[in-house]
Formats: sequence, C-alpha cells, structure tokens
Amino acid sequence: MATNETVTELLVIPLDESEVQRNTFFYLKNGFSRIIIKRNKITRVLETKPNEIEYMEFVYQEAIEMEVWRKDNEIDIKTHHHVSDLSRFFWPNADFEGLVLGAELMVWFFSFDDLFDCCVIEDENEIFRLVNRMNNLFMEGIIESDSTGPEKMAYHLRNKVKLICGEKRLSTFHRFNSSCIQWIDSIPPFLKLKRNQTALDFNLYLHHRKYNGGGIPCFIISEIILDPMATIDSFIWSDPRWIKMNEIIGIIIALVNDCISYEKELKDGGALLNPLKFIQIEKNYNIQEAFEYISNYLNVIIKQYIELESSFIKSYNNNNNKMNTNNSNFMSIINQLHYTAFGNFTWSMQTPRYRSETQPFIELRNTKIITKICNN
Repeated sequence: MATNETVTELLVIPLDESEVQRNTFFYLKNGFSRIIIKRNKITRVLETKPNEIEYMEFVYQEAIEMEVWRKDNEIDIKTHHHVSDLSRFFWPNADFEGLVLGAELMVWFFSFDDLFDCCVIEDENEIFRLVNRMNNLFMEGIIESDSTGPEKMAYHLRNKVKLICGEKRLSTFHRFNSSCIQWIDSIPPFLKLKRNQTALDFNLYLHHRKYNGGGIPCFIISEIILDPMATIDSFIWSDPRWIKMNEIIGIIIALVNDCISYEKELKDGGALLNPLKFIQIEKNYNIQEAFEYISNYLNVIIKQYIELESSFIKSYNNNNNKMNTNNSNFMSIINQLHYTAFGNFTWSMQTPRYRSETQPFIELRNTKIITKICNN
C-alpha cells in the first residue's frame, strides 16, 4: 500500500498566519498519492467511481421525520447533501440498502458532533448530559421521551443494525455499539482541548483520533453491508490484526481529512488540534515541512498495514479456514478498507465544506462546485 517514490517538491510561499496563508499553496496529491495498494508485487490504485445518489433523498426524508433537519431549510438541505454524500464515496459497491445504512450513520455522526463543534451547545453540564444520554441509548437501547433529532437517528440506526445482525451476529452488534460509545466519549476531551486552545502532541493526537475520527463504526458497518447473509465466521473480525488494520486506516482517514480541513479549522479557531498546525508549533516547521512530516508518517503506517494485511489473509488461507478466503465477501471487506481511505480523500477534495479561494492546497481552490442538493 506504499511505494518508495519521492514526493514532488511542494510549492510554498511563506506568509503570515493572520492572512490564512492566502498565497501559500501546494498540491495535496504530491504527498497523498502514495496511499496506494501493493499486493503480490503489483502496485495499483484502488480508485473507483462514487456510487449512485438515489439513496440521499430517501435518507433526507427520514431525517426530516426524525427532526434531525428542518423541512425545506436551505442550510439543512446543503448540510444533508454534504454529509450523506460520504456514503457513496465510502461504499462504491454497496446496494441501495447499504448506502442508506451508511448515510444514516453519517447523518448521525455529523448532526450530533456539530451540536458541540459548531458551539450550538457550550455548557459543560449540558454536554455531559447529552453525551450520557447518547451512551445510554447505545448501551440499553432506551430513548428519552424528549429525544433530539440526533438521538432519534441513533436509535433508528441501532435498531436497524440489531435487526440485520440477528442472533447469528450478536457479537457484531455489540462491537458496533461499543465503537459508537467510544466515538461519543471521545468528543468531550477534544472540546476541552479546543476551548483551552491547547496544542496537541502528535502521539496524543494519534491516540485520540483513533476513536474520534469515527472510522471504526464505519468499518463494522462495512462488514454488515458486504456480508449481509453472515457467510463469514464472525470471530475473524476479532483478530487483533484486523482490529489494528482498522485503526491504521482510521488514522490515515483522520490525517488526510485534517490536512484538507486545515484552513476551515484555522478560521474556526480549532487549528491547534490540527496536525498541520501543532506540528509547525512543536517542531518549529513551516507548513510544507509539517505536511512532509505527516506524509512520511503515512508511509510508515501504510507499510505496517501491508504487512498486517498479508499476514491476516494468509492465516485464513488454509484448509481449516478455506471457506473464508474462498468467500468473495471476505476479500470484499478487506478491500473495503482501501475504498474507504480513498473515498474519504476523494470526498474531502470535492466537498464545499472545505473548498475556498484561499486554500493552501491548489486542488481545493474553488473552481466548480455542485449546487444540486436533492431531487425535491
């Protein structure tokens, strides 16, 4: 999943931070194009076209009924488009039901997180109350009578996953709930750091983003979407190598997303939690050197991923486990980790959420932005 290619020299014009590096620019792909797949000595890029969009309108109507979004509200319509759009990038080979499930997860992620990230709710006691309510929902399957829109979506999502998993995949259902709780619990510490304007250490960042990035629930959803009939022994997904592979892809997604969202976070006052910023501070680097540091780290963990993936596949490619490796769903789920990493990069590059005229990355400068939101 990596090569020994040298990164093309980045074009950077140092500029005062107060101007949001208006004239500082270089190409993201010079660093991130090395996130490729290497298997059987053949290097290939798992680039796929995003899936169809029909599911987006269906999930939009669901979210309206659950009061996640306000009906006919232009801001909510655009927000829904931006977040539900992720599903077709993350799961390019999923069917309609799979895309809906993925989009419901994304709508829940963004609608709940934005309550705090966008400072809709700032009181610490209220944050604690809402976090505990959401945790209780996933642990006990109980929703309060005065439930919020995000809580209704979470309750719907939990029940759907439970129904799909059934008794045969009860362990998968429990893993999904646990991963959601881990993500929920990761929100308050990040908020505290952001409000205290505390710059992160890179190792602390990696530990936090392993859960805060939301990758693990997505990967468990992939197991459900791509093996709907539960033809693969569920114990396989508890293998520590698979868990570590999930964590590595989650870190790749977080690093790529944070670099792309750097300017947005700089403007929103959250840049001290962004690796492009705190690496500049910690190591006295300019933005180009910080980006090189991240790119080099990606190469290290991608190499680790390749070794783990090879060992993981090989260990189940024997007579006792032949039914698993001969099962096309097995390789589809493994390949899905690659699709998710690439899909995150592609989505982040095109969403208006991050594009602007002053982006430090050339590819993110505004050119043409899709304005069509829904079919209604």
